[in-house]
Amino acid sequence: MRIFELLRRPRAELDAPVWLSRATMILVVLVAAVAPLVSAPYVNFDRSMVLVYIVVGLGLNLLTGNTGQISLGHGFFFALGAYLSAVLVENHRVPYLLLIPIAFMVGYVVGYLFGLPALRLHGLQLALATLGLALVTPAVIKRFEHVTDGQAGINIFGAEAPEFTGLARDQWVYYLCLVVALVAYLVVRRLAAGRIGRSLIAIRDYEAVATTLGVPATRTKTTIFAFSAALAGVGGVLYSFVVQYVGPEAFGLPLAIAFITMIVVGGLGTVPGVVFGAFFVVYVPQWTADINQSAAGITYGVALILFIFVLPYWVISLVRRALGPVVARIPGRRQGGPDTAGPARPAAPDGRIRVHVAESAAPGRRTS
Repeated sequence: MRIFELLRRPRAELDAPVWLSRATMILVVLVAAVAPLVSAPYVNFDRSMVLVYIVVGLGLNLLTGNTGQISLGHGFFFALGAYLSAVLVENHRVPYLLLIPIAFMVGYVVGYLFGLPALRLHGLQLALATLGLALVTPAVIKRFEHVTDGQAGINIFGAEAPEFTGLARDQWVYYLCLVVALVAYLVVRRLAAGRIGRSLIAIRDYEAVATTLGVPATRTKTTIFAFSAALAGVGGVLYSFVVQYVGPEAFGLPLAIAFITMIVVGGLGTVPGVVFGAFFVVYVPQWTADINQSAAGITYGVALILFIFVLPYWVISLVRRALGPVVARIPGRRQGGPDTAGPARPAAPDGRIRVHVAESAAPGRRTS
């Protein structure tokens, strides 16, 4: 029983020195950059899919983990980006590198328009509304057969590596995914850790108080929904580059479940947790499918039940528990702190880091 109590106990963020955080980030990027040069094409394919899921998961985690809005419909925006890529490249010969900003803008506009009425709902109501969006996505794709080629889908032959790079196509596409995922990671981490992130947490936990203190809750939630939809659209473009085919069956309810599983397993509200979750949804179903084909479909359900009841603070809490005592003893300047080692910030009883709501709306006023 004591083991279960330890697993269910919340853990504070790692309070690592600035030099250690930057060195770790540089090391991870270097390893990721070298990996495709020494790997087989099928390995690069899987790793590229991990990066695609990371891009989508970063936006969805910002929406669900930080803002508290549950969306099951991001598969629609993912499909929007994928089909936008397929149609523009194959039918209109648009340069494939332009598709990333185009998909971001289109996804943002469509997400904002959908979010305006949808985000007047809360909790289960919003989840059901976005679930409907996920359910109708394959039907909508088939309905507009003159654009999407319906059930047949569209083959994509773009995103070839420039000759001067000397790279194979799988390596070039991997690097495209890596650059986009890295930019998205840095932007989302900056948003989550700064003033906007505190505003989102205030809206999630104390919306009435946050509104009273001047945080525009409705506008903020709609903007974050649009931003997360835009990242899903960009993820759809990268998906089309990696898979080289888009068809309606790839964007149904299982995709929505995979997205939610990713952010739950990794850790709601934790940016690094998205990386753990992306590896989970790409590799674990493959491993279970080797045992039994039906086992792959059961994996997500079992994982959700396990992490909700046994490990409610997710994989990232185990990492924090294992590394916390070690990192706390490493000397160096902490973020906004002195050049000393010290204990990590205490977590609130519910596992969330305590925030001052007023900080996100009215500087100079402090309310615990």
